Amino acid sequence: MRQISLVLGFLACGACAVNAFAVDPRLMNLVMPDAKVLAGANITSSISSPTAQFLITQFGGIQLPTGPLSTLGFNPLQDVTELLAATSANPASPDALVLAAGTFPVDKITALATSGPNTKWQVSTYGGATLLSITSKNKATAVAFPNNSILIAGSLGSVQAAIDRSTGANSIDPALALAVNNLSSTEDEWLISSASVAALIPSQAATGAPTAGPLAQVLPLLQSIQGFSGGVKFGDPVTLTGQATENSPQNAGALTAVIKLGLLMVGGLSSNQSGNQELAGLVQILQNTQVTANGSNVNLSLSVPEAQIETLLKNVRPAAARSRSN
Repeated sequence: MRQISLVLGFLACGACAVNAFAVDPRLMNLVMPDAKVLAGANITSSISSPTAQFLITQFGGIQLPTGPLSTLGFNPLQDVTELLAATSANPASPDALVLAAGTFPVDKITALATSGPNTKWQVSTYGGATLLSITSKNKATAVAFPNNSILIAGSLGSVQAAIDRSTGANSIDPALALAVNNLSSTEDEWLISSASVAALIPSQAATGAPTAGPLAQVLPLLQSIQGFSGGVKFGDPVTLTGQATENSPQNAGALTAVIKLGLLMVGGLSSNQSGNQELAGLVQILQNTQVTANGSNVNLSLSVPEAQIETLLKNVRPAAARSRSN
């Protein structure tokens, strides 16, 4: 189980995307019809990003696994082209899919998962796909390969349902599908939700929310957000954009004011942290955030020169080293 988890972990590590792309329709066809939250990233050009290149140089490169995993001949940074995650965002029945496109050594992965006397992975075929499944604490998890270029991961039931959908056309809400296509065509990493923030909060968490103080005043504005989206486009500069849709123009204006106040408070906090270069650099970046209200929408945008990001990352590394030594 740990070996397969490491493989999936390396897939997720490729999510530092760079060039814009439109989401792969093969992956979209696998998404559950009632999906409310989707996130995606392009992996193919990630290594050519100035930010990714700097990270690789600054932190001494990316070490690929040794031991049994090295026999796969699989490099996620080269062999994975796209990641897509989706969930119906139902707190009462949480479920999610992680989907990937690329080139996968299915036979080698299957052999590795089932090797050893104590393996608990089961190999089967479902709908023409190679299916690896494991049960732990009465929950069945699965990884499936409909072919050598698609990976599906999630609960056993959701993976099987995705395989059933693989031969059909995407059936999620048309408005959400259009928004996903538009966002993935302009951003390198993106996130979109058609569910309200209130719907995403488990009932027990909402019950324990504070009833007094600043947070109690802000929480209703957050809970009244009807949907949100955001993305990152790498280059020089790196740009970040986001949008939250409130339930009224009045609440949009109030949320805009709260965010601006929060940015001012962050700036004030940094003035009490003399000598903290990483905090000062982060605050300088955040204070360039533009926040505007347009009807019921709250729009955020931030443009950061590549050199400024590199300076911040250079300061973060020695700070992390100091933290480990204390």
